[in-house]
Order: sequence, then structure tokens, then C-alpha cells
Amino acid sequence: MSEQTEPRASRPIVGEGRRVRIYVGEDDHWQGRSLALAIVQVLHDEGAAGATVLRGLVGFGVHGRIHTANLPDLAAPLPMVVEWVDTPERVDRLLPRVVDMVAEGLITVETVRIAKHAHRVLHDIESRRRVEDAMTRDVASVREDTPIDEVVRRLVGQNFRALPVVDADGRVVGIVTSNDLVERGGLHARIDSLAALDADGLRREVARLGQGNQFARHLMTAPVVTARPEEPLAAAAHRMVVRRLKRLPVVDADGRLVGMVSRVDVLRTVGEGYPRDEPPPAGEVPAHARTVGEVARADVPTVGSEAAMPEVLDAVVSTRLLRAVVVDRDRRPLGVVSDADLIRCVDPAAHPTLLRALAARVPFVRHSPEEQALLHRAPACAADVMTRPAVTVTADTPLPAAIKRMLDARKKILVVVDADGRVVGAVDRADLLRAVAVGGSPP
Repeated sequence: MSEQTEPRASRPIVGEGRRVRIYVGEDDHWQGRSLALAIVQVLHDEGAAGATVLRGLVGFGVHGRIHTANLPDLAAPLPMVVEWVDTPERVDRLLPRVVDMVAEGLITVETVRIAKHAHRVLHDIESRRRVEDAMTRDVASVREDTPIDEVVRRLVGQNFRALPVVDADGRVVGIVTSNDLVERGGLHARIDSLAALDADGLRREVARLGQGNQFARHLMTAPVVTARPEEPLAAAAHRMVVRRLKRLPVVDADGRLVGMVSRVDVLRTVGEGYPRDEPPPAGEVPAHARTVGEVARADVPTVGSEAAMPEVLDAVVSTRLLRAVVVDRDRRPLGVVSDADLIRCVDPAAHPTLLRALAARVPFVRHSPEEQALLHRAPACAADVMTRPAVTVTADTPLPAAIKRMLDARKKILVVVDADGRVVGAVDRADLLRAVAVGGSPP
């Protein structure tokens, strides 16, 4: 195809799918164009997951004529196969249009299991942007001999969730993240969760860590993945996506710490140019502003407003963000329950149990009867625990508008609703970063 149009990127598919094979001839046309290429163009324009045209070496069809690519038969039209793999729903929607395009030929549909579907991330970050344009310059850090309890004190209540570790010359030698503290340091909960403890509970948790005689060098991730201030911001964003990192220390040519660039910093550069709080009417969306529906996930955990503590806890620990959406009987969102909400609502005596449950993603039934009794002392239902309202967007909300809404609301997730306001999915910072990070090879 000579024309290159911007694709409507589809969400990666894993699980059950459909494979459609469309058998046509090389000399088949539709509206003056090659039929095979015209089908691919239609699928592309309608946001299909992917299609490939295969040119056959030899074959015959309903007319019984053998078509071959042997040298004496170069002038003979060859068989063509368009292979299209997609979700069952999208195949059901688009297949009737493809059938109408094929006057002569064969179309088959099979159920397939999709083990992996990955595509290059999209190009939404302006090429002129550099890391230094987005990074935070005033960055806290610790030394290798900083005690673990001091590391925790430096993180609780802050907007950041990691501390670079530097040597005496300011060179970055590692980084301590919230996950490092849980997995290597024995912290009973993420830093976000600790911030919800009362003063006494926080003091006890920090004191417990201090008894272990651990230091930053025992916990830190090393070597650390870094960025340079002069490199393209898109390259750093891609590195975060590929390495599944939330932030990168920024270092100069000598490896000295000069800043930090996070997912929020990257997303802010995309949302800055989108001042309106609400998505524009249809027809006013810029061509490059793809939509939430293309990146949203459908597996958002939900609970009813009357759900009891066991159900709420199980829903919260089922997601990496430790959040669940509370819905009414019509599946309309009422609020969101987070790990911090649960900590604030339970009896302080249950905090150690709840912190361990959240850190290790332990469902309610795996707790002892004594622990279950403590957790049952929480408020009666999800509606008593949740933070309201849930911040929502629709599937057709442009990505820049969604990013701005997330940042303005200072939320980690956006609930995606349909035209009737019912929950159909959610997006988080990682989903949005993958959508706007530049493609290319990881370093």
C-alpha cells in the first residue's frame, strides 16, 4: 500500500480469539484496488488487531484451474490468503463487511488460543522533548550505610516512593524502592499503605525494622537503570515500559545524580497540552489523540456496595494496584476502595494482619480464625470504606484528556464507563505510559 495512515492501535489479546482466513485471487479487485489489500485496509481502518497477506505458490479453487508460480506460468494470477486474528467480538462486528467485499472466494473462521500478542508502543511524546525537560531536579537520596528504618522515614508521607543510593561523590550505585523494602527488608506493607497507619502503628513498624540491623546497601536494586538528561524523553519512557520500572534516576556523564524522571513526569508532558477537563465533542478530537478504549483493561475487580470485609479484601488483593471499584446494582461506580482505605477502617489491633495480607496478596480464607475475627471488626460493607467519587472516563476519551484527568485528580486509576455509566474497565498509569512511550530498541 502506498498510503501510510495512522493506525488505531488495538489492545493486546491473550486467551480465546478468532482466526479468519480469506482465500481470493491475485486478480480479484474491489473498487479498482487489489481485493486482498483492500480487505487489509478496511481491517486496519476499523482497528483490527492484525492481518497478513500471503501469496501462494500453487493452488486451485472452485473453478478447478491450477495457478502456479512456476516460470512458464508467471503471467497467471496466483492465489492469495488474508489471515486475520482478532477478538471474537471484533470478528463478529467486521466479518459481515469483509464477506460483502468477497464476490468469489472462500472465508473460514476458527477459534484459536492466543498465547501472546504484543506490539510496539505508540509514538505520542514529542521528539524534541528531553529528559531534562520533564525530570524532577530536587531529589532526595540516601547513602549505602543509611539504616532501613531511616529509609522508611524518608519515604512515608512523600510524593515519591523510591530513593536513589549514592556514594560519597554523588554517583548513583543503586535505588531502594517500596518493593525492595517489602521483598528484601521485611516491611509488612508498601509505603502507600504505611502512610495510612496512625502515629503509633507507624512508629511500631519502623521500630521493628530498625531491630534488623539492615542498611540501604542490603536492600537496594543494583546496578540501577538510569537516564541521561540530554537523551530523548521518549527513549527513557520506552525503557521504563520495557523494564517495567516506575522511575529512573537521571545521571550526568560521570554517573552523578542530577534528577529523577517518573511515569507521572512523562505523562504530565502529554497532558500539559490538553487543557480541557472534558473530552471534546465528536469530530473535534485531534487525529493523533487515540482513545482510552484502545488501552483500557477489562479485568478491573469490582464489589457491590454492600460487600462485607472478606469480599472487599479479596478484591483489593487481586490487583497489583491494591484497588477495587465499588458498584451499585446496575454496575455504576460509586467509589474506589484502596489498601489505605482498608487500613484506616480496621481496628488498629488488626493492622499487622492486614499489612501482611496486603503485602503478600493473601485472601481472607487463608487467615487464621483469630485473624479473620480481627478483620471482621471493620465497617459492615464496602460503601462504608470506599473513597468517593470514582474518577471516570469513557472509552472514547482521548488519551491526553484522560492523562490530564488522572493527574488533576491525583489518582492512580481511572474507571472506564460505557454510555450508560456502567463499569467496563479501568486504566492505570502503566497502561497510559505504554500507550504514549516511543517504540525502539531498549538499551
